[in-house]
Amino acid sequence: MKDLIYISRSFVEFGAFTATEIADFHKRGIIKAGDHLRVHNESTWHHAPQFLAALPKPPITAPAAKKAAKKAAKKAAPAAKAPAKKK
Repeated sequence: MKDLIYISRSFVEFGAFTATEIADFHKRGIIKAGDHLRVHNESTWHHAPQFLAALPKPPITAPAAKKAAKKAAKKAAPAAKAPAKKK
C-alpha cells in the first residue's frame, strides 16, 4: 500500500500508519520536529516538518455544524438535576 507512513525517532521505526493517523498524531503533539517519516516502499526518510507540510489538509468543519451537534447531544441526554437542599 502506498498510503502507509512510517515514523522514525531515535533510530527506532514505528508504523505503519495512515495519513489521517499521522495528521492526528501531529495535531496531538505526538510527532516531534526531530522525527523522520517515510512512505511505504520508499527508502528516503524526510524531516517531520517538511513531510507534514506536504500532507493534504483535512476539511474544516463549519462552526454552525459543531454548534448543532452539541445542541442535539444536550437534548438527547439531559443533565441530571441535583437533589433539592432541605432547610
